[in-house]
Amino acid sequence: MNAIEDELALRNLMARYIDAVNRSDGDAWISTWAEDGVWNLMGEPVSGRENILGLWQQMMGGFEFALMLPSSCLFSVEGNTATGHWYLHEHMRDQQGNGNTMLSRYLDTYTRKDGQWFYQSRVYNIMYHGPADLSGTYTPLP
Repeated sequence: MNAIEDELALRNLMARYIDAVNRSDGDAWISTWAEDGVWNLMGEPVSGRENILGLWQQMMGGFEFALMLPSSCLFSVEGNTATGHWYLHEHMRDQQGNGNTMLSRYLDTYTRKDGQWFYQSRVYNIMYHGPADLSGTYTPLP
């Protein structure tokens, strides 16, 4: 693949991930992960697809709905591995009807197996979590 094809494939990986989150489709969501992937959700790393899916299902179970919207991203590709990051804007409502907004970032590593890109690791950090009017506390990330 050339650089443009790699970037498009990595963007499509995120598109599949986001689509699965927005539809609450665990099978589609976990298919974006490498078998030995690691998901670090705010300092708590979980390894392996089965464990990652279990954590995702637990997290999603707390929401009536969640809508994740990706924004900017950057990638660096070297052969069959890559690094990158995504910024996200998220809206959700919990099972009690309370809504909130999050601004967050994923720091990623990617692996290509049999011509397809997967998440090898994702580190998730929240910059803002609070009311949609952004009156809550903002924490800049390095």
